[in-house]
Amino acid sequence: MNNLPLSVWGFAISRNKIDQDTESYLIRLPEDLPKLSWIWSEMDRIWDILGLDNLKPIGTQPIDAFYSHPVWLMNGIFTAVDPVSVKHRLAIANYLINLKIYEVADYGGGFGELALAINKLSPITKISIIEPYPTKLGFDRVKRFATITIKPDIEPYYDAIVAQDVLEHVEDPINLAHRIGSSVKMDGIVVFANCFSPVIKCHLPATFHLRHTFTFVMKAMGFKYLGRVPGARHAMIYQRSGTLNLSDARSAEMLSRFIGPFLNFCIYPFELIKKMFSS
Repeated sequence: MNNLPLSVWGFAISRNKIDQDTESYLIRLPEDLPKLSWIWSEMDRIWDILGLDNLKPIGTQPIDAFYSHPVWLMNGIFTAVDPVSVKHRLAIANYLINLKIYEVADYGGGFGELALAINKLSPITKISIIEPYPTKLGFDRVKRFATITIKPDIEPYYDAIVAQDVLEHVEDPINLAHRIGSSVKMDGIVVFANCFSPVIKCHLPATFHLRHTFTFVMKAMGFKYLGRVPGARHAMIYQRSGTLNLSDARSAEMLSRFIGPFLNFCIYPFELIKKMFSS
């Protein structure tokens, strides 16, 4: 038996913290850190192997098998070592610490990279990793930190909640946003980092109308929009300023379903031009 740690792109993993299927998957990964486009194509490959269809109801498909697959551990390792991901994570952690908050939740926090970054900056901050698909490795990475816990679902009331790359994966993102927002204290902060775009098959097309209208819907729900996290422009900051109203958000969502696709179509060429000049 090989007891030496498994190294994936410079990230060391204890072999006794993963099962044989996971190890077999990880050792077949490219030796050098791949580009993000390869990560997405690999996740699409697993999606296709499982026979998933993002145009059909997800609840009737083997979605748990997808989100429990080692491909997500691979994705977590990539974000742990990818320089851009590291930069964004540290920016969000610094923003939260500067708020001088006491208790924060990382919704869909994987195996704890953001939690560990926050803990390094502020060891006294209590952090809940909300992860419905936890791994043994994830538990092992945070078990020595008394202020970090992994939970299957969110609880009230946090000072702040971060939800990165979460809402585009669910069939009812507005309901989940309402649940998340209702779990922060009054005047509490929610950081949503969404990607309502077809870059990967597990991003559900039914959510894409929110690409340019998400803040409009969140304001209707009762959030105050505060701007974007410095150093992580994709992460938008909202403050709960009162009782959140799901009914009003649903009305705004209906309008978004109508105007969102039109906005996506009209704005897309300008986004391409901006990307060309910034590259």
